[in-house]
Amino acid sequence: MIFVQSMGHQAADNFALEYWLTKKRFDDLVFLLWTTDPTIMLGKYQDALAEVNLEYADLHHLTVARRLSGGGTIFTDRGSYQYSFIKPSVKQTIDFDSFLKIICNALTELGLPVKRSSRNDLTINGRKFSGNAQYNRNDCVVHHGSLLFDANIDEMTAALHVDPMKLKAKKISSVHQRVLNLRNFLPSLSMDEFGAKLKRAVFNQAGKVVNYSLTSADQDEIQAIKVRIFANPAFVYGQTPRTAIMKEKYFHGGGLVKLAVNVDHGYLKQIHITGDFFSNLDVRGLEKVLAGKMFQPAIIRPVLDQWLQKTPIQNITTEQVLDLLFG
Repeated sequence: MIFVQSMGHQAADNFALEYWLTKKRFDDLVFLLWTTDPTIMLGKYQDALAEVNLEYADLHHLTVARRLSGGGTIFTDRGSYQYSFIKPSVKQTIDFDSFLKIICNALTELGLPVKRSSRNDLTINGRKFSGNAQYNRNDCVVHHGSLLFDANIDEMTAALHVDPMKLKAKKISSVHQRVLNLRNFLPSLSMDEFGAKLKRAVFNQAGKVVNYSLTSADQDEIQAIKVRIFANPAFVYGQTPRTAIMKEKYFHGGGLVKLAVNVDHGYLKQIHITGDFFSNLDVRGLEKVLAGKMFQPAIIRPVLDQWLQKTPIQNITTEQVLDLLFG
C-alpha cells in the first residue's frame, strides 16, 4: 500500500490529487485520508440547483464541489473524514466490495458494530455514517467515501435539498433521522485520535506501507488539474435547462434517476439526465445523441441500449429507464 498525504482542506485540491494519481498510476493500492472545510459535494450526475440550498451555502460560506463519481450529494466538514483508494484496474465496472471490506475491517478493529447497507452505505443500528462512490480512469479505479465522526448535522440538514422520494424509499423522515456521528460510539476519542487509529487499522491490512511525498512538480500538475476541472464553475454547476416534463424514480439498489424532458411536435428537443446513480456513462454525450430523435420507444430504445451496454448504470436497466421516460 502507498500512503499519500492529502492536499489540504479543499475538496477540489483532493479531487485533483485523486485524478493525478490515475495519471501517475502506481502499481500498488494508494490510500488517502483527508478532511475538508464545510463543503457540499455533488455527485457527477446531479443538478446543483435541485440538490443544494445555494442561498444557505452562500450565506454560511460553504464550498460547493463536484466529484467525477456518481452517487448522492453529501456534506463534509472538519468533523468528518474522507478516504480514497486508487488502484490499477482494467475492469471498467463499479464494484465497492474490496474497498468497503478494508474500511469495515478497520472500523470493526476500532470496536464499531458496522454493517453495509444498500449499495454504497455503511451503517450502525440502521443509521448511515458513510457513503461511497467510484469512477474509472486510465485503467484505474478511484473509490472514495466519507466518515461522519463529529460532523455538524444541523448544518448538513440546512445545506442540502434531500429528495423526498429517497426519504420515502428508506422509510425515514429527515436527514437527522437517517445519519449519525461515530463519536456517539467513541466518545473518548478526539477527531485526530480517531483518524490516527483508523489509518493504523487500514495499514494493518496492507502488510508493507510506503509513504509517497509529493514533489513541487507533482503539486504544480495537481493544481493545474484543479483549475481546469474541479475549481471550474462550469464543471461544478453545469447548466440546468428549462423543461416541460420532469420524470423521476428511485430504483432499489440503483438509486435515483431524474429525467427533465422537452418534447416538441413529437420530437425530443432536449433531455437532461441527473440522479445519484453509479456509472461511467458520458451522460452529456448521451443527451446530445438523444436530442432531435422522435419521442417514441422504438426510436429511443436502441440508442439507450447501445450506450448502456457499453457503460451500464449499476442495477438499472435500459428497460427501466425507458419505462420511466415513457411511463
